[in-house]
Amino acid sequence: MKGAAVAAPLALFSPAKRVRAELAVETVWIGSTVYPACPVWRVWVDGCAVVDTSTAGLMAGDGPLGYGMRLVKATRHRPQTGIGPGRSLVARFAARDGRELELTLRVTDLSAFCAVRQPRTRRSATEDIGVTCFPEGSVLLGAEGTLNAQRSTFNAQGLPFNDPGAELTSDLRPLIADPLPQVRFTPDGKGVAFWRHGLERHVVFFDRPGDLAERRFAAVASVAALNIADGRLGCEHLFLTVPFTRSALPTPAFGAALTPAYRAAFEALIDRDTACDAFWMMRGEPGEFAVGARRQGAVWRVAGVTAAAKTLTVRVEDLWLRTPVEWRARRYTVEILRDPLPGEAGPCVNETFAAQAPDVRVALDLARDGGFLLTLRPQP
Repeated sequence: MKGAAVAAPLALFSPAKRVRAELAVETVWIGSTVYPACPVWRVWVDGCAVVDTSTAGLMAGDGPLGYGMRLVKATRHRPQTGIGPGRSLVARFAARDGRELELTLRVTDLSAFCAVRQPRTRRSATEDIGVTCFPEGSVLLGAEGTLNAQRSTFNAQGLPFNDPGAELTSDLRPLIADPLPQVRFTPDGKGVAFWRHGLERHVVFFDRPGDLAERRFAAVASVAALNIADGRLGCEHLFLTVPFTRSALPTPAFGAALTPAYRAAFEALIDRDTACDAFWMMRGEPGEFAVGARRQGAVWRVAGVTAAAKTLTVRVEDLWLRTPVEWRARRYTVEILRDPLPGEAGPCVNETFAAQAPDVRVALDLARDGGFLLTLRPQP
């Protein structure tokens, strides 16, 4: 889709100025068809373009809805959202033939939201086909590295947003009751999770995949099953399923390949029932590995899982610095549940090390489809 500006855009900034969105009226090309005076939006995060010029709304069946329009009125608001304070812009557009559109554009420092409605008629949400474009070179996670430039024409046909599940990996698709968000990586290193509820389009931004696990975004109502056949599939669930599921997660069904340490660590990472004072997804990559930590009072529990054999290191100092000053200690007891090394007997190994200083580093050799669970307790 190409665009040519015909009016000055309206800019919208998030509270900390991290996210900038624009709303404009432009002439756009979708394939070989030209639509004049079409409302469009686009988004930047930290100065990097993450949503390219995208139409605010099209209507299937009787032709495009959002073209041949002019901006009539725009108002600004300061809403409080589920992920923090935001800024919003509500704009009304009108055409000479009486058609009207009301567009709501909202941003926070982590997300953007766009919704379109037609005030004077009743239209089914399934009729709307929106063209949302990402910067050329963006890679869709789980699609074998398919570039966005090769898929952008699919958006105009309603393919991924009428059925986002069509783009999931074959392993994840049958496990999800609702379509999962798409996760794309832009050429500038930004990650973008994108999903749609009816006429609403939601976009969440993050710098690394691990950032997704720090908050929960209600994109998926429920998960039908949580089948973890191997370490790779479990690591995909941690980034593509868990952060976006609103309801309680089902009990994981683990495959025979997974070690006991992997199972214990995975259950600790997805635990939503045990109260904790802080949760930190320390690092990870979808389908590869994940390390997360929970704090309850002065006690930290660190869990790690991996798909391939890998050595992971936990720096106690990183946890110590994230502990409130009044809870910090000079000595810790470190309890470890891990995979056995070659020559060690048993399905898993339990170890305890007392009087460890805050600057200690714990290196753990994980087997394929393996994991570890580390507990850090302060000593008197």
